[in-house]
Amino acid sequence: MQSWVVALAFKYLFPKGRWGTFFTWVSIVGVSAGVALLTVVLSIMNGFDKNIAEKLVQVNGSVKVLSNQPIRDYKGWLKMIQETSHVDAVTPFIHGVALVQKGNHVAFPKCLGVDPASAHHVFPLDKFSTQKDCVQLKKDAWVSPQIARDLNLAVGETFDLYSPLSLESIKNDEIILPQEVCVENIFQTGWGEVDRDTVIFPLEYLQEAYGLEGCIHGFSLKVDKEHIEEVCKALNAQLPTKLRSYAWYELNEDFLYVLKMEKSMCFFVLLFVIAIAAFSMSSGLTFSVVRKQREISLLRSWGASRKAIVQLFCLQSVILSFLGVCMGLGVAGILLYYRNEIVHVLTGWFIPKNALWNFYNVEKLPMAFSGTDVGATVVLTFVITFFAGLLPAFKAAKIPVMKGLRRE
Repeated sequence: MQSWVVALAFKYLFPKGRWGTFFTWVSIVGVSAGVALLTVVLSIMNGFDKNIAEKLVQVNGSVKVLSNQPIRDYKGWLKMIQETSHVDAVTPFIHGVALVQKGNHVAFPKCLGVDPASAHHVFPLDKFSTQKDCVQLKKDAWVSPQIARDLNLAVGETFDLYSPLSLESIKNDEIILPQEVCVENIFQTGWGEVDRDTVIFPLEYLQEAYGLEGCIHGFSLKVDKEHIEEVCKALNAQLPTKLRSYAWYELNEDFLYVLKMEKSMCFFVLLFVIAIAAFSMSSGLTFSVVRKQREISLLRSWGASRKAIVQLFCLQSVILSFLGVCMGLGVAGILLYYRNEIVHVLTGWFIPKNALWNFYNVEKLPMAFSGTDVGATVVLTFVITFFAGLLPAFKAAKIPVMKGLRRE
């Protein structure tokens, strides 16, 4: 590319003694708005995805070993799993549904029975606990906030637990008295599905309530994320066909697919903002071509090739997109840095203060920067704006020299 092409491209966009034309700044602001919007939205969505992934691992474990029937003599399998390479901790569990009652208040929560001695090695009970002096499950139940509200429960109070066996006995004209359970703690994981209707019991409680006689339903494992797939393969090679290990993302595959699809759709829709900015840029360059027909013809008469004329106007679109990208990334960085302050102001004006927590289970707006997403945004911005500049560039190259010189 010849030096005069570069110099003239800058002169058209930033005339001498001026900071740019109206068209220049409209094009730059349009591109920057699209880049900033895409970067902010994708970064926040990545933050939510990361937050959700962390919560899923915290409440379920990195890996689960499940069976289609109760697991008998599970201690042998427990030892084998513990000895598997890269397994940091393991705890057996039982899960199911039961009826709980306090006075006239009744609920049907999801029940999770875990081993008090090993559960805190797999699940971060210290983070879930709302009682500072109670970070381990001991001998009584931990109830979720919603269940505590529904049954009007407080720490130290009791409720009655009716198991499926208790309900089944009614059909046989038998009576199995409910178990009286004390509330040891009210826990909050930050994951709405768990916090709405879950009660955590010591393993023996649910073994007796469900009549499992020493059986369990599966194991939850703590594994570093880089070794999850390796551990699953190693366990599945040793476990019998009735037992199988699953990574956390396999158990939540459909939900994670929906999150990925939402992000892809946001990227696709917001990309139209950049396309509109590119269309505006193309219109401005086309108007510039019409205004500068005489200058373009003079350049052609002085020996400038059609290729040089195309380069002149394509370079202008590249300069505008480069400045727009830089400004957009700068604006996005500022918005992301002050995102919580901005949300705090907006929630005070338009929506309730606790809306984020109630709906998204977060107290602060999460954010995770992705170089891949920013790179894709920048590359697509340059591609779209470059092709938007081709139309006026070819239009300028096709102007007849004599017609342009005769134009008043």
